[in-house]
Amino acid sequence: MFFRRTPERSAREQRWGALAERLELVDASDRAERIRRWLDLEAVVVRPLYALRREGLPTVYLFDAVSERHGPSGSVRSFRSHCLVRSETVIARYAFRALPRQDKVMESLHASRSGAVRVSLPSDAAFESAVSVYARVAEGPAALLTAPVRRVLQRLLAERGAKDASLVVGERHVVSSFVSGDEESLSLLEQVLADTLSLVSLLPAVQRTNEELDADDLLDIG
Repeated sequence: MFFRRTPERSAREQRWGALAERLELVDASDRAERIRRWLDLEAVVVRPLYALRREGLPTVYLFDAVSERHGPSGSVRSFRSHCLVRSETVIARYAFRALPRQDKVMESLHASRSGAVRVSLPSDAAFESAVSVYARVAEGPAALLTAPVRRVLQRLLAERGAKDASLVVGERHVVSSFVSGDEESLSLLEQVLADTLSLVSLLPAVQRTNEELDADDLLDIG
């Protein structure tokens, strides 16, 4: 009788396994193709994919998007680690994207490609110099960017040291990602997870406060 040898896991896969055990993550590889299509991750492989599920809380997916380039000198594999939070309830009624601050030319190109405008917050010079926020219309997202939200965004995008970091906020989802691959990247992913969950907690509270203020304004007018 012949026994098939189980392939040895790479060092990265072993680190992912340790992370999954520590955070009590469960395998969610059956969702990989769905997430790849939903996030428009063309020409990449979503692997590994784990989920964090807690009663009464949004589902969190942690995964690598792996891409390979082939050339005369061989193949190069690159990794982009993601933290995706999906909620059954509204997180933010105004979608926006946030990136580390770039030069004006790059910001203009990014805005034109996405059909967005840069949200300006001149009252917070430190944030303005560190982070760029883009949205279809500036006014709605600007109201969500309270001081606590700005602090988390600045930490996530400018202070963690995550390479090519980005954040996308939708009505019922938040996605954080960054280029990874070194030994410290999964430790960094834990920190990115903490920041992302902080935003998922903060944004609905800001939304409710804004809606209550709008309702009060309408009562005053009436």
